[in-house]
Parts: sequence; structure tokens; C-alpha cells
Amino acid sequence: MPSFEFRAVSPTGQIVTEVLEAANEQVVSKEILRKGYRPISIKKRREAKGGGELSLFKPKIKTEEIVLFTKEMVTLLRAGVPMLTSLEALSSQSTKAFGGILNKIYIDVMSGKSLSQALDQHPKIFSKLYVNSIHAGEMSGALDEVLERMAGVLQHDEETRKKVKSAMRYPILVILAMVAAFIVVMTMVIPKFALIFGGLNVELPIFTQILLGLSEFIKQYILVIVGVFAVVIIGFQIYIKNSKGRVVWDGFKMKIPLIGNLVVKSSLARFTKMFETLNRSGLPIIQTLNTVAAAVGNMAIEKTIRQVATGVEGGQGIAGTMKKYTIFPPMVVRMISIGEQSGSLDDMLGSISNHFDMEVEYAIKGLTSMIEPMLTVVLGGAVTVMALGIFLPMWNLASAIQ
Repeated sequence: MPSFEFRAVSPTGQIVTEVLEAANEQVVSKEILRKGYRPISIKKRREAKGGGELSLFKPKIKTEEIVLFTKEMVTLLRAGVPMLTSLEALSSQSTKAFGGILNKIYIDVMSGKSLSQALDQHPKIFSKLYVNSIHAGEMSGALDEVLERMAGVLQHDEETRKKVKSAMRYPILVILAMVAAFIVVMTMVIPKFALIFGGLNVELPIFTQILLGLSEFIKQYILVIVGVFAVVIIGFQIYIKNSKGRVVWDGFKMKIPLIGNLVVKSSLARFTKMFETLNRSGLPIIQTLNTVAAAVGNMAIEKTIRQVATGVEGGQGIAGTMKKYTIFPPMVVRMISIGEQSGSLDDMLGSISNHFDMEVEYAIKGLTSMIEPMLTVVLGGAVTVMALGIFLPMWNLASAIQ
């Protein structure tokens, strides 16, 4: 439905500017008169393209855009620019997709909603962590400080994700290359050698027999293999979309050798960083824990954090509840306990976050250094088996001829 911005004179003589969503200008005029206003002007607002909620091909809003928007809001608010003016300026300078979202936020704020309420209308763009932080900043009168901290949290989280993805990119590419090479050899190379070996009246080596058997199996059942693989992938995706399945999968990821340690440390780094940010914003501790739990990105750890929130609500304290769960290292529990007793919980959470940042760095480097030689050994073994399977019969044939 289109939006209309109107200016009118209120019954008290004040000039007001509001935004209404209506089918046409006539409906807006009737609404203005119903409120007792005297209309001055009615102008249809132009929606930025790409902001439609029902678009199947709507561009994804990148985290970098949200970080930039947050930083620019801090600058504008500290410069004394009104909220509405800031939103209007940023919506016109952003990309089409994000500009459309900001335009709707501008309309909601102009209609009387707070910034946090307007942001909450777009949960796929602004997380509960972001919205609750903004709400806390509005309540405390320190919105610019909260926005600045949120920009830091988002940027830190994005950098951590990129580091983890970068560490995993190399082994994934190597494995995909190995699979592609194996398929090519099994479907194109081995069948040609099978014709040659079939005419030989010699016993084939075990490696050659294995390769020929695999090649024949793949040729006969390739459609079945592809179908089973597709069903497994689709079934897995459906399973992890279910909350129970996602908890099981996220818990399993934490137990995978080499990778599990990195998953746990990166999740705890995100947890402590976000916990510190929201706690400094002044939100109640129970609300803070539940909000952070939903933003950790691992449902198994999220479930544990919610249990911690339940224990805190029962009067057991944060550290007292955390020590019941092995996911939290003793060092974390001790530091949080000291923070609770000394009244410096925020500082302790910041120290823990910095510690886990370093741990994630070390874990990424360790993962990379361990995976590379393992992949080299596996790749070398696979190449050796295929080479022996292909060339041993040829060597035996050459020896027999001689």
C-alpha cells in the first residue's frame, strides 16, 4: 500500500507532519479531517526499489551495510542531527534494497514509533540483539554510545566468521577437487583401460581389480548414487531446520575432531562479546542472557545459556549456574564469579572476550597447519592407489613381453 506524507494544522494551531499508508489521497484527506486537522499538503512518498517484502529475488542485506549504517547514525546523532533527518539522509544514500528498508523505518518513526520498534519490524535484517540494544539506549538516553558498541560487535562478529570460513575454504576445495578427479578417472579413464586389460590373459593386481569394480559399479548405478546423495542432502537440510535436529547437529559439530574446538571457542567469543555489550546497555540480566542466547549461532550452546538464565532467575547467580555445564571452561566461571562479587562484570566479560578472540586465532592457525598435511597424505594415498591400479598391469605386460 502506498504511503502519503501530509502537513496539516492541528486544532491547537500547530503544524504537524505525519505519514499514513492509504489507497489514495482521498482516503488520506478523510483521515486528516477525522482527526480534526486542516490539511495543508499531501504528497505521495516514493518507495525505494528493492524493498518489497514479497520479492522472491530480494537482494540480501550484507552485514557491512548494517555496520556502515550504524556508524553513520552515531556520527549524525552526535552532530546534533535529528533522528528523522538522519534516517531520511541515510535511506537516500544506501543501496536500493537497504534504502527501501530504511525508508520504511523512517515512515514508522515519523508515525510515532520508537527507533527500536521500527527496527523490530524487520527481524531478518536487525536481530533481537540489535533491537534490544537500541531499546536500552533509548531508555538510558545513551543511544549514540549503544550504537557505537553495536557497530563494534557486528564488525567483530563478521571478521570472526570470515576467518573461520577462510580456514575451512582450503580443505573444502581440496576435497571437492579430489572427488571431481575420482569421478573423471572412474567414468572416463578406467573404462578405456578395462578394454585393454580385458584382452590380456593375465591375472590383474588387486588395485586394478578394485578400480575396475568401482568403475563398473559407478557406471551401472550412477543415477541411483546421485538420487541417494540428493535425498540425503535434502533430508539433512530438512532435519537441521527442525529445532530438535538443529540442537543435535550443533552439538555434534562441537565434538568433531579439530573443528569442534574452533566451533566452541568462536561461539563463546561471540557470547561474551554480546553479553558485555548488552549488559553495559543496562538491560535486565535475564533479558540479556535470553537475547544473547538467540544470537550465539549454535542452538546447543543457546539451550545451555537459556538454562543459565533460568538458574539466575531462580537466584543461583551467573557463575553458580554456569559451573554446572561443561561448555563453560573453569577460567570463564571464575572470572565471571569475580566480576559478580566485585561489581565489575562488564570488564571481566570484556577480558574473557579478548581471551577467546586470541584462542580463535590460535585455533584457526592450528586447524590450517594440521589439515594441510592430512590432506596431503590422503591425496597422495588416493593418487598412489589409482596409479598402481592403472600402471601395474602395464608393467607386468611389458615384463611378460620381454
